[in-house]
Amino acid sequence: MRLVRILIADDHELIRHGVRTVLERQAGWIVCGEASTGREAVAKAVVLQPDVVVLDISMPELNGLEVVRQIRRAVAAKLLILTVHESDQIVTEVIEAGAHGYVLKTDAGNKLVGAVHALLHDQQFFTERVRTLATPAARHAGARNPRLGRLTPRQTEVLQLLAEGKSNKEIGATLGVTTKTAETHRAQIMTRLDLHSKAELVRYAIRNRIIEA
Repeated sequence: MRLVRILIADDHELIRHGVRTVLERQAGWIVCGEASTGREAVAKAVVLQPDVVVLDISMPELNGLEVVRQIRRAVAAKLLILTVHESDQIVTEVIEAGAHGYVLKTDAGNKLVGAVHALLHDQQFFTERVRTLATPAARHAGARNPRLGRLTPRQTEVLQLLAEGKSNKEIGATLGVTTKTAETHRAQIMTRLDLHSKAELVRYAIRNRIIEA
């Protein structure tokens, strides 16, 4: 029997432990790694090459939406969102980014295993409460923030790090760029989003669920 390798990404250790316990009850399934930040999730996915990644939307350093985009570009893994968020905008954006399934944490007890099974058989899986939002028509009509779409993926990363309180120097070190480049990204973000202070930037990041309040 071929082992199914699963990576779990969630910033809460208790959640990761619970998900691991549920998944490893299945014969032939192993959790090959865990990640507590979005950036760690991408790095481990590249190294471990899992079959399935189970990840939350709200994670430090890199939010789940960007994690989905980056893993999709680098790894042929199935991506299952496991989160408390069920807004139209979030569901629409993560599906368009390439997620294969979406399960609410309140449904994890009786839906998680079935969702992973579906993904392993090249099928999508969506919890009932978000299934109607996953149709092409619903995604087309879904409310989206027009300003957020103006940011590049790198600028979205920088926006999250800024909103989490990182300095330009710390952002540069995290992203492997110079402090000057981080400063440039910050200036471009403020201009594109028409923001004029750090407080406005943080409010914007919370409102658009890039970080948690």
